[in-house]
Amino acid sequence: MATTNAFPLLLVLVLLGLHCGCLGQSEEPRLIDLTWTMEEGMNMYPTHAEYRFTIVYRGNQTGGYYLESNEIAMNEHTGTHIDAPAHFVPGAWKLDQIPLGHLTGPGVMIDVRDKIGDNTDYAVTKQDLQDWEREYGRIPEGGIIMSWGEQFFEEGPVPYLGSDQKNASLLHSPGLHPDAAQWLVDNRDVKVIGFDTISADTGDSTTYPTHKILLPNNIIIIENVGHLNEMPPTGSTVYAMPIKIGDGSGAPTRVFAIIDDRTSAAGLTTPDFILILASAIMLIVQAM
Repeated sequence: MATTNAFPLLLVLVLLGLHCGCLGQSEEPRLIDLTWTMEEGMNMYPTHAEYRFTIVYRGNQTGGYYLESNEIAMNEHTGTHIDAPAHFVPGAWKLDQIPLGHLTGPGVMIDVRDKIGDNTDYAVTKQDLQDWEREYGRIPEGGIIMSWGEQFFEEGPVPYLGSDQKNASLLHSPGLHPDAAQWLVDNRDVKVIGFDTISADTGDSTTYPTHKILLPNNIIIIENVGHLNEMPPTGSTVYAMPIKIGDGSGAPTRVFAIIDDRTSAAGLTTPDFILILASAIMLIVQAM
């Protein structure tokens, strides 16, 4: 009887040792930077002022110390950036009024590269979202959706914007169909939707219906997201941390994802470990 009672306890101790790294080495969570570097000459919405970076100090100073300091000038909606609800909705959240908890959540990466093909104004559909759910499960509550169309911000204006002219009527880029936006508003609890494109609306849009559906419902938009090829469809937590501009309608934002796919030396993920540990504890209780 003593041997029988001791076995579950021994199992618990072994599992704890494996998971804590006593018998092996655990990996650290992976961080994925989803933000493009801001620099002069980067792609901009055609009606926005160019980003300017001016060196003020860079070198040894008369006081015997080295100093670097720079000045920047830009539109709020520059580089990887957030659109606050106030961008399209009078009286809605300004940038500094967005609750911090609204800017983090479980990540969802929807790959629409095959759908785009030669259609540079492809609009992600409700069917695309439902197809993703059929494969990966329901979009989680408080989710942050990222739409990956393999649109590369650093490749220059013609591949990314469809034109190198400062004329918004010549824009061509993928976006989210208004029907899909409305379906998300009506059926899912989503905090943020990000795009690896210049806009949430397709480039050929002149009325911005997707903006006008998402933002009044406090669904934050992130545009010019980068490196979505490194983000898995599920299993990440996304953080979008904008510069806190008072009275702002948007701001450059550091967006990143954390993927905690650590496993124990026994090859157990954290949820698996918790389940097995709970089962072992139940065995101990039953054996007493």
